[in-house]
Amino acid sequence: MRVRAETQKLVERVRATVARLPEHGRAVRILTGILLFGLAFAVLVSLNVLLRAGGLWGDLAFAVVVTTAVLWGLSRATRPLLGRSKRFRAFPRAVAATLLGLIGVPVAIVTRPVGAVLLVAPFLAWAVLLVRHLRRTGAPLPPLWAASLVAVGLVLAFVAVRPSFSSTDRVPRAVPAAQLEEVDADVAERFRPLLFFDSAEQRYPLDIEDAIADGRVEMCRGGLRGDDCRNLETAGAIDDSFDYLEVSDAPPPRRGGDSGSAYYYRILREGRDVYVDYWWFYSRNPSPVAGEVFCGPGLRTPPFTCQEHSGDWEGLTMVLEPCGSESAGCASVSGERLRPAVVRYGQHEHVVEYEWTELERRWRSLQRPTSAALGPVWAESVLPAAAAGGTSALVFVARNSHAFYPFACFRSCRQETRDLPEGRFDGGQPWTHNGSCEGCLKPLPVTTTGEPALWSAFSGRWGAQRCILGGAYCDLAGAPSGPALQGRYRDPGGDERVGPDESS
Repeated sequence: MRVRAETQKLVERVRATVARLPEHGRAVRILTGILLFGLAFAVLVSLNVLLRAGGLWGDLAFAVVVTTAVLWGLSRATRPLLGRSKRFRAFPRAVAATLLGLIGVPVAIVTRPVGAVLLVAPFLAWAVLLVRHLRRTGAPLPPLWAASLVAVGLVLAFVAVRPSFSSTDRVPRAVPAAQLEEVDADVAERFRPLLFFDSAEQRYPLDIEDAIADGRVEMCRGGLRGDDCRNLETAGAIDDSFDYLEVSDAPPPRRGGDSGSAYYYRILREGRDVYVDYWWFYSRNPSPVAGEVFCGPGLRTPPFTCQEHSGDWEGLTMVLEPCGSESAGCASVSGERLRPAVVRYGQHEHVVEYEWTELERRWRSLQRPTSAALGPVWAESVLPAAAAGGTSALVFVARNSHAFYPFACFRSCRQETRDLPEGRFDGGQPWTHNGSCEGCLKPLPVTTTGEPALWSAFSGRWGAQRCILGGAYCDLAGAPSGPALQGRYRDPGGDERVGPDESS
């Protein structure tokens, strides 16, 4: 009691001092507010660091804590404006709204239709009670936030009891064997593209067979208690009942590519046109913009804020047409004469088409003296290959996202198909195999009838995605499917036609 009395006296003395100095009272309150704000910020940062160590569960807990605090603060601030009494329970309402938005709705979406029904049922029951209450039947009306908590509890219970995969999903499924002959290999070699990475790029196209031989490929199946992964020893041992393949990078140094780097091709003939489809694989696609922020706790919402994902299949399609010996750029390959007509570059979710004659004109213009600042890489290797009537498309690979562009960008880079930032693609790091490509160009595995085979026939994803709550909350965006399941493989001609941007 004595300690309490002394404390009370000290507080009264401080108040009296502030009262006697009215001109400093405002400054004291401002300073106190700044100190309290700094303390709250320090607590938030500390909580962030502590919870990040808990993985996805820690991320989710951090998001729940921050969102609840924000909603609770808003409820307290707006209570007088809305005329609510002091009995208004802001905290349970904030908790219920947070759990419903961050957990209930996402889980219901990934477990629909059962999860959606379970989520809606408590609100329908509450609506029935509301009608009875309005009719003055004396029926009690529970608070709406209680219905939210019941809804979240139901969907979580469903996730806990449902099996992660059925017994039929456990049955091994073999992939077809491959036809090993390299069909039209001369055509693919003659028109193969030249890759130029950004100066700061750390990854390069991986040789899938080389990665398998090195033990860097695993087959994995997701489960409620964790993923079941097994090392893939040979391409013929791929089990298509697994959910995804996880491919690790080759040991450093990795810049520019080495003997473990390759790309793949597939040729399709339709009428007079020849489509040469080129594909290559990266182990990872880091988020192109502010990945450490938007892929962190509280803001991690793949693929909306966090576009990072494991595995990345990219490529382009060369559309060839027959030509005469007098035509510019006409090449004689395997007894037929062909020349490039169109190049279709893969850029994120879109394929952008460019006329070959326009590309050649733009590439030649870069040889002028005004482009001397582009550096020796351009002057000695890039531009001569393009301007001398060559047949190889120039590909400038955006840093991290690995989207492909026909022209370089040195600053403030943007995507062509949508108004979003893009990683730089200055072309300062040529691929090691641009010159000599012994063993770097390989056919996509196919059967004797031309159907996908071996790893190309794998129907799962190429990359891991760690998730909790039945897949409602994940660490990264979804990894891509293999080439055979993508639109450019099924229809290399496509329908989208977008010309080059003259301002690039």
